Amino acid sequence: MDEGTKRLFVGIKITKTLQDDLASPAPGTKQYFEGTNDDYLQIINLGEDKFIGRYLKDGFPVANIGDVSRNVCSLLKLITRGRRIEENESPHLLLLDRL
Repeated sequence: MDEGTKRLFVGIKITKTLQDDLASPAPGTKQYFEGTNDDYLQIINLGEDKFIGRYLKDGFPVANIGDVSRNVCSLLKLITRGRRIEENESPHLLLLDRL
């Protein structure tokens, strides 16, 4: 495996309920997941599943992964008008091909 072609992604699997919330986000929050800004969220496809989250930069400190996870949840809460992220929806750490 060529390690240089992979990148870490911290994200939450998009459920039907979450997809419905993303279809009608809180006013002024679409930019947080529809843009190309690396500081905001991105939606990726992984087989039949979709995830929303953030790619980590190369060399990202392991100690700070929890901060990214909390940031993903905070932005989703803002986008979805305060919707609580359930325990079974907790963020995942995925190793993905670079775009």
